[in-house]
Amino acid sequence: MRTACMFLVLVGCGTSREAATVELPVTTAASALPPVATDLGYEVTVTDLRIAISALQFTIEGEMHAGTAANDIAQRSGATSIIALPHPGHSAGGEVTGELPGDFILRWNGRPQPALGTATLVAGDYHGANFALRAATGADGLDAADPLLGHTFHLEGTVGKDGTTRPFVAVLDVEPDTTVIGAVFEDEITETSTETLAVEFLAADPFEGDTPFDTIDFFTLPETAGRIEILPGSTTHNILRRAIQTHDQYAVVAQ
Repeated sequence: MRTACMFLVLVGCGTSREAATVELPVTTAASALPPVATDLGYEVTVTDLRIAISALQFTIEGEMHAGTAANDIAQRSGATSIIALPHPGHSAGGEVTGELPGDFILRWNGRPQPALGTATLVAGDYHGANFALRAATGADGLDAADPLLGHTFHLEGTVGKDGTTRPFVAVLDVEPDTTVIGAVFEDEITETSTETLAVEFLAADPFEGDTPFDTIDFFTLPETAGRIEILPGSTTHNILRRAIQTHDQYAVVAQ
């Protein structure tokens, strides 16, 4: 099987000994997303975010991140371990040595979510995570009226500026075969590891401070019943989509 072959590759050719592996539960972080300030002076608070993904992977010697930012993520999420390494820039990749196969809906709304499943990982020092983006389908358990159905991202929240606050919603599509490569994941996995791996959405880039909502002038956008809308086919949709699908907006932490 493909997963077993992945593990055997790590110990080299000509040997029948498999690398040590461990199975760990995977979930999404339960904490509410903090408000972020954009470059145009808006305060954006995402209260509910869902993303349709496939094939969550974990990598060794891929993207390496600055110690300060990685430790900030770990402390905020209650991580049990952190290995801080220099950030070499926006390179990514690494050897895929852990995987949670399948289709999933990641959700962050400030409440605990059901576990996504159990990932199998080779013991080692991890530095990155990858996943594929896709359109949600009825197989995800969504009903016909769900706004995520047929799309990849669904966001709801509020945006404020100069004493005025309005609700907003965004529904986003991505190009086929779009993947997130090199999300933050700094952890040492051993044969005795028992932690839960929690996927986080980072509303602000922990390294550069920018947000996926930068350059968006929310109060000039179309509204329906007093709610700002960002929908497929608009220029604003394309701006937000390009930003929110980058690896800088995601992390995996050990809890």
